[in-house]
Amino acid sequence: MACECNNITRFRATEIAVADGVTTITIPTTPAINSGDVFEILLATAVPDGTDGTQVAITNGTITAALMNGNGNYFRPLPLTSRTVFLVQYLGDPSHFQILRISGKCCCMR
Repeated sequence: MACECNNITRFRATEIAVADGVTTITIPTTPAINSGDVFEILLATAVPDGTDGTQVAITNGTITAALMNGNGNYFRPLPLTSRTVFLVQYLGDPSHFQILRISGKCCCMR
């Protein structure tokens, strides 16, 4: 599900899973994500144990890419909690999501 908050599209995570040291955040498949798109991801689902310090990947079923920090390293949050909001940008060469901001609590719940 997507909504608009401060003119930025917000997707609600539909699933968060941990496997092989990677936390995968699943967002809805529509609308399509294009290189350069900026949007928020609300972790509006239960966060499983074992996410601390893991590499984070984001998928919408079509694109699966790592979440990177500003230095080009894998983003490894401590701790990852429900209701956290990531502001990210998708970049296509190479395919990855760039973390722009993290908010501890959601400001607009729709």
